[in-house]
Order: sequence, then C-alpha cells, then structure tokens
Amino acid sequence: MSSKPNLPSATSISEAANRPIEYDPKVRANKIRSKVRDIMDMIAKGETEESIRGSNPEFLEEYPELFKKIIKKEDLTPMYNMLQLLDKMGDGKLSQHEASIVIGKSLVDRYVTPQLNGSK
Repeated sequence: MSSKPNLPSATSISEAANRPIEYDPKVRANKIRSKVRDIMDMIAKGETEESIRGSNPEFLEEYPELFKKIIKKEDLTPMYNMLQLLDKMGDGKLSQHEASIVIGKSLVDRYVTPQLNGSK
C-alpha cells in the first residue's frame, strides 16, 4: 500500500498567503541588525561571552542559535539574507508566504540538493 505525502490544499496555501503579519518586519529586522552590531562590538572590545550573555538576555532567549553563531564568529550571510526578506516584507514587496518560499528554496539548495547529488 503506497501512501501519498500529505500536501497542503489550495485553500490552506491561499490562507497562508493572505495571513496578516503579526509584527512589523522592518522593526524586527532593524532590531536584530542593531543587536548583532552591539554583540559584535562587545566581542571586538574583548568582553567575555558570559558578560555578553548577561547584557543581552532577551536577544539570547529569542535568538539562541543566532547568538551562538555571532559568538563563534560564523558566517552570518544567511541571516542577512533573511533580514533583507523582512525589509521587502515591510516595504510591501513580498508577502510572508512568499518570503517563506524563498527561504525554503534556499535551504533545499544549500542542504538537500547537495546530498542528493552526492556532494558534501
């Protein structure tokens, strides 16, 4: 017995595309950019991770993985790309649903496709 994947209906896709955004995307993007800059400045000044954690508990709670990436000085390009999508949403150039499709495609291209092609 073969089972088909449970794909979303046209109605649920339409509902998702038309769902209002529950936050101001530009405000969120600017808040994240500002905090990232603040944390990077703290790192550059030689502050300890413990001190940085203590100074940024709300950011750490809301964005723990992003915080780790900043502390470890990992590539933040994917985050900046997402912030650009938030900016476009805030400008009315992109819906939240469209942005989620862009992110999904990006993740597939970055992680799934290379695995399917036998690449690392």
